[in-house]
Parts: sequence; structure tokens; C-alpha cells
Amino acid sequence: MSQLALPAHQENHSLKGGGDDDDIEYEELGLLPADIPPVPSFRGIPLKYISLVTLAVQNSLLTLIMHYSRVSIPPSQSYSAPTAVLLNELLKGFISLAIAFARINRVTPYTSDTPQLPLAASRFWHPTKVLLRIRRLGREVFSPDCWKLSIPAILYVVQNNLQYVAATNLEAATFQVSYQMKILSTAAFSVILLRKQLSASQWLALLFLAIGVGVVQIQTGVSDTSKASSLLFHGTSMNALKGFLAVFAACFTSGLAGVYFEMVLKNSQSDLWIRNVQLSAFSLLPALVPIILSRPSETGLLSSLFENFGAWAWATVAIQVFGGLVTAMVIKYSDNILKGFATSLSIVISFLASVALFDFQMTFTFILGSVIVLIATWLYNQPGRNPSTSRLVYVGKN
Repeated sequence: MSQLALPAHQENHSLKGGGDDDDIEYEELGLLPADIPPVPSFRGIPLKYISLVTLAVQNSLLTLIMHYSRVSIPPSQSYSAPTAVLLNELLKGFISLAIAFARINRVTPYTSDTPQLPLAASRFWHPTKVLLRIRRLGREVFSPDCWKLSIPAILYVVQNNLQYVAATNLEAATFQVSYQMKILSTAAFSVILLRKQLSASQWLALLFLAIGVGVVQIQTGVSDTSKASSLLFHGTSMNALKGFLAVFAACFTSGLAGVYFEMVLKNSQSDLWIRNVQLSAFSLLPALVPIILSRPSETGLLSSLFENFGAWAWATVAIQVFGGLVTAMVIKYSDNILKGFATSLSIVISFLASVALFDFQMTFTFILGSVIVLIATWLYNQPGRNPSTSRLVYVGKN
């Protein structure tokens, strides 16, 4: 899913109900209980819990289906990972564009040069109003600072392609645990580029995270999981070292892109969906480059684009796109602490599913490393002592 982040001033000032901290915040604002808006819910269940559980399931499904789609067939019949990345960006861009178009009147203020429409032309689909909304949307998308999104766009394309390499060479559970290193890279770039101050517990959590991922990788290197997978998946072999290097590079690019995207959003008044349209637009060219370079000279672009692109490939792309929409829900209704639990839940789901579906060998070393990563994730997302510290919501790109 596209990397989405919400500036701290927008997050902290949103009036959410529920919880002692929220009650204190309302008292400081001088609000009476009757003035507190109701907690958004669906059939009595708060949307923040629904969105987080959905995000956890989506992350797990993406890891499992991506892994299965890459190793369940011989490499000669495998679909093109760059094509999947390109389709992912196209679909997310179109969806973000449609949502931005629907929201443009609410996020774009009227100015003195805005024409006043007659009452008959105030309907949503009236041609005059549609043209006016298109003009506003064009000005927002092609704003003078839109070029800033080109850097994270390139990084995200590289990250997505590396994810496919990692999913091809690592067990799903191992990949899911190792990919939590993006927390470490994001924190490092936040300290370097944003001068963010981490608490002692967060530094301790990052140390635990590095140790936990290291333990998992030691288990991967000494165990014979590749042999089991080669017997199960028609002679397809996995290279654990190649997979781990791909995960490491993907986490590096994810952290750098996320922090840079945060820097853009921090000083921007543009709508979040507008920024995602810009991000997808700048992703198209770098996503096309590996497709063109790897295309055989005797075949056409379209024929090579969708070669071996079957149901599992489309399922992988669909779940990635769905993750972008779920991310928007998490940003709107949740916070970092609950997102930490969602991450932990996705690790557990991937682990159990790998044991059941892929004959993953459950060892003490892997369980130990996974538990350390889970504890580190929970500890890192605990609230800091200084409530005034600027904080942004991070959601990793799938």
C-alpha cells in the first residue's frame, strides 16, 4: 500500500473518543461530555479495531499469497514482478484520483476567482461543476511542489521489487519477521533527517528488534527449510542469503522513503489523497524501466507484460491495492500503539499459516527470535513520556 503518513498536528488535534488520555484532552479543551463526538463504529465495534484487524489480515495474506505465487511454479513460468509493481501503482493511482475528485470541494477552499454557480448547476454531476472540480484537481495534482514526491516514488518502486525477491527466497514467516527491520531503518532516518528524539525504551526496543531479526536469520541459515520447500514446490529452490539481503535493502529504502514522505507532508497543506496520486504518477516511469530492460527483443511490450500473469499474480496485486485503502482507515481512526499490535498479529498469523500451508519447520530458535521481535514492536510503540513530542503515523508500504 502506498506509504501514508499524517502530520502530528492533525493527528493530535483530532477529537477521538474513548480512553483516559482522550478524557484528559477533552478536559483541557474545555469540552463537556455531551460535546465529545461519538466513536466511529460499525455494528457496535469501533472502526479503529476493525481497520487494524483488517490491516493485520491483509499484511499476512499479502505475504502468504506473494510467497506462494512466486514459489509454487518453476521460475521459467513465473510472472513478472515489475509488472505486478506497475499494476499496483496504476490501480492505486486511479483509486486515489477518484477519492481525491470526490473530496476536492471539501479540501480546496473557495477563492475570489472561483465562479459562482447557479442553483441548477450545484448538482454533483452537472457538467459545469464536474469541469470546475477537474480544474481544481489538476491544480492540486500538478502543484509547484509535486516534484518532491519523485524521490520517495522511486524508492518505493525499488522497495516493492525487492519484496518480490525476498518473498521468492524466504519462507513467509521468516520474511514477515525480517521485514520488521523497517521500524529500525525508519527510526534511524527519523533521527538523522528529522532530528527526532527517541526515548530510552525505544532505543532498547530497536536493540531487541535487531537481535530478534538476527536470531531468525541464524535459524534460517542453519535449517534445511529450502530442501523442504523444493520438494513441495516442484523443484523451486530458495536462497536464504539472497532473500535476507533483499529484505535488508527493502527495509532501507522503505525507511528512507517514509521519512522523506513525512518531511513533505509535514510542511504541506495538500490532501493526503492528492499526495498519493502524485506518488503513483511519479512511480510509473521507474516501474516501467525494469520491464523494458528485461523484455526480449523479439516480443512486444504488451505480450511480455502479462506473460504468465495468472490468478495468483492478480490476487497479489489486488491485496496490495486493498492495503492502501486499509491504510487510510488506520490513519484516520487509529494510532501507533494499536498499529503495533496489528503488526504483531500479522506476524503470528503468517507464522501459523506457514506451518499449516507450507510445512514450515517450527524450531525453538525461530520462536525465540519471533518473540523478541514481537516484544520489540510492542515496546517501540508505547507512548513516550513527553506528550508534546512531534509524532507521525507510519504505515509501511506493501
